[in-house]
Amino acid sequence: MSSCFIALFHVRKWLAGLVFLCLLGAGRSPAQPSGNPPATHVLFLTADGFRTDYIEWYEPANLKRLIKEGVRVMHATNVFPTVTTPNMTSLVTGAYPRTTGIAGNSQYVKEEDRIKDKLRDNHAETIAETLRKAGWKTAGVNHFMLAGRGTDFYASVGYDDSEKTTDAILDVLKNKKAQFVGAIYGAADHAGHRFGPQSAQVKEAVLGIDKAIGRLVAGLKELGLYESTLIAFTADHGMSAFESKQAAKEPAQALRQAGFKVATTPAELNAQTDIVVLDAGVRMVYFRAPLNEIRKTEARSVLSKIEGTELLERQALDKLGCHDNRSGDLIVSPLPGYTIRNAGKTGGQHGRFAERNPILFFHGPGFRKGATVESGRTVDVVPTLLRLVKVAPAKTVEGRALENVFE
Repeated sequence: MSSCFIALFHVRKWLAGLVFLCLLGAGRSPAQPSGNPPATHVLFLTADGFRTDYIEWYEPANLKRLIKEGVRVMHATNVFPTVTTPNMTSLVTGAYPRTTGIAGNSQYVKEEDRIKDKLRDNHAETIAETLRKAGWKTAGVNHFMLAGRGTDFYASVGYDDSEKTTDAILDVLKNKKAQFVGAIYGAADHAGHRFGPQSAQVKEAVLGIDKAIGRLVAGLKELGLYESTLIAFTADHGMSAFESKQAAKEPAQALRQAGFKVATTPAELNAQTDIVVLDAGVRMVYFRAPLNEIRKTEARSVLSKIEGTELLERQALDKLGCHDNRSGDLIVSPLPGYTIRNAGKTGGQHGRFAERNPILFFHGPGFRKGATVESGRTVDVVPTLLRLVKVAPAKTVEGRALENVFE
């Protein structure tokens, strides 16, 4: 009996140890190996209009160093149209315009029968709101889609002023004890619009952002936060020079010539308007309620015949994550090599499929080091960051954590 008892004791001890090891393994996130310090802070940095190949064109040393220490997504797909407001919204929510309700820099709202701009009525939860619910202190710098949306502190310090942007980030980290900061560095976009992406002015803007990022990294190290901070650096869209070939007609002009009453601005919108056409690099086309199906078919026919463009109808827009009416009933998009206007002019543009080339990389504990992955989506940034800090994404998040960026 004594030997049986001793044997049973050892079996029970072995089973208890096995259960403990299983529980320990189950509690450890595969995305946060035990050798890494826990992530205590998150910097979600967005550079407006920063195309991914600016890294190779302009050799920004500090950004290249972060990329070398982290993981770069070589081909990041943003939302369509590739303009600022819907993309900045989708970045901080992880949701498409069909969910956020933000479809362009301006949009026609059918139920209100008006054209609205400076859109802020986002219907999805931001990452700042999610983290704040989880007990984090949160801040926004220049990020207009985070103003009043889950941030304990907010500062607008000059969209194009990279040095002041870094000053503000370091201030909220040091003096406000913020744990999450979402910030925008805007200089590359405005330089790109005025002078084109391959210009001395864009190079200056990119290197100015890089210098400010270098100072931000130095500040993180001084605060003792560098090793425990997750950094996502991305962009809302890329930037292209104006093409040499122009579409045969401006869509609003083609519709007017076909006898339709068209509004392109709030001032033109009146009771007689048949169709609203808004410029987003592409053209977002909205049918007003009085227009019957025969006339809608006629309008489609007119738009489909514009040389140098393609007509995207509801099925195509749905696949792109566009909103079922805020994005328009149709979108007229330039074909590769074409622009709808300003062909051959100096400067830059975005809004088209061609500008689906934003920068995206990650850095910090839990991310791969010195790695590249082929593809990802900008709506994946939020769930990827939340995975590493072990906070569940909001129900409105449509992206997914990028498993191949983790250690």
